[in-house]
Amino acid sequence: MSVKIYPVIKTAENCLDYRVFVNGQEVELNTARVSSQPYNRRWPGHQRQIDQTELVNFVSFAMERETEIVIIPKTLFSSVKIRPRRLNAETMVRADGVITVKLKQPSYFTVEPYGERCALHVFADPMPNYDVDKNDSNVLYFGEGEHDAGVIELKSNQTLFLDEGAVVYAAVFAVDAENVRILGRGILDNGKNKEKILFDASVENNSTACNNADREHAITLVGCKKVEIDGITIRDSLLYNIDNISCEDVRIRNVKIIGSWRFNSDGIHFANCINGSLTDCFIRTYDDAVCVRGYAQFEYDKWLKDKKEYLFECKNIRVKNCTIWNDWGKGMQIGTETYSSEISDIIFENCNVIRVSFGALYMWVVDCAKVRDILFHDIDVEFDEYNRAPTIQPMDDAIYTYQYDANFSAPFIAFSIEKHFEYSMTKKESEIGSIRDVRLKNIRFYALQKPTFVFAGFSDTSRCENISLEGIYWNGEPISQSLFESATSMNEYCFDIRLSNEAR
Repeated sequence: MSVKIYPVIKTAENCLDYRVFVNGQEVELNTARVSSQPYNRRWPGHQRQIDQTELVNFVSFAMERETEIVIIPKTLFSSVKIRPRRLNAETMVRADGVITVKLKQPSYFTVEPYGERCALHVFADPMPNYDVDKNDSNVLYFGEGEHDAGVIELKSNQTLFLDEGAVVYAAVFAVDAENVRILGRGILDNGKNKEKILFDASVENNSTACNNADREHAITLVGCKKVEIDGITIRDSLLYNIDNISCEDVRIRNVKIIGSWRFNSDGIHFANCINGSLTDCFIRTYDDAVCVRGYAQFEYDKWLKDKKEYLFECKNIRVKNCTIWNDWGKGMQIGTETYSSEISDIIFENCNVIRVSFGALYMWVVDCAKVRDILFHDIDVEFDEYNRAPTIQPMDDAIYTYQYDANFSAPFIAFSIEKHFEYSMTKKESEIGSIRDVRLKNIRFYALQKPTFVFAGFSDTSRCENISLEGIYWNGEPISQSLFESATSMNEYCFDIRLSNEAR
């Protein structure tokens, strides 16, 4: 068998933008709702307006040999882009508007005949090979079809298995559990869970925290050890898609995230975790996509079963071979929350940021963590020819009006330290953390606009220092020292930030 097509469960709202054939067989397409404009606001006590969103298609299957995908858009187009740009595929567009992609290996990518709108998302998995007995008492099995599960709690040694064609409407959590697995090629959909509003909040120019509502992440793991998440698609998360808090040995592979359109719908967080990996994933989120951070103890209160102390450091996290589309926030970030003794030994490698609104490679230290020994390696960042700037919506009836701007692109690299009125748990300015010993190697930026760099320390003791940029490219050409200097913002608390035109 060269391909395996997954069954599709039709949703109440169906997108019909494309016809798709895989090795000559027409396949059904899934639908997800995504953000259609970079418009955000502080949590107003109710969910985002639907007119700020759109429906898109995604197609899911598994493959083991070269596979031909024929795509027929329903609407005429003038040109098409396939992202990420270094996808290992042969692409052809016929005169009659038929797009053919010959895929050499399992990959996750987008087909974009209309720019940022109405993209087709292609999730071509490796063939499944799960050693799971669905009749085992420790296996929570969901087969083909729709399942309203509400909230699923996993205990130690349990496996949640979402089989091909399963759509499970649920939020999943585990607390202080070991040997937990979430596997399969089904869909975890968090869209049917609703916010519990705790008190009224001002909706106009709101400047308070998102603390007047109880909202469930799609997957929450607190104090867990030896966790495996593999193969699933997460759709329509009410809040974060996967929040790992004070966990050890978490392995996340081949996960696809789509349908994040709601306020604060972040991607995947590692907060005060040790030994975590995120590999071969596709992450399209509205808010921040991948974050490494540190939470204060009160963040655990909802989940605490006793008064145990959780981890106060975050280290040895690997993010590799991932493709990221971010509609509002940041692509790959350390922070914002950084309440931790240190955040160290973090690697982002061989990743593609195919769209980002607020910053591609980002560090924002607002608390006591000493951030050190960080590597960004072999990363592509892509922008459209013209982009729309992110904007804050002040009130319900305000409409996004910002047009495409020939001069705008999000910051390429931005590392900063500050004390924040809301996010900083550390009370003393002298205890604010630092950024040091960061290496950026073979980073490629593709855009009409020149890249921008931001570096900012906070004080003599909270410095941004020893940052090495080796092999930084703009549209295939090494960035010159003069361009780097003209494109860089840096304050007096930055030291030893240096550019080398050639990677080592």
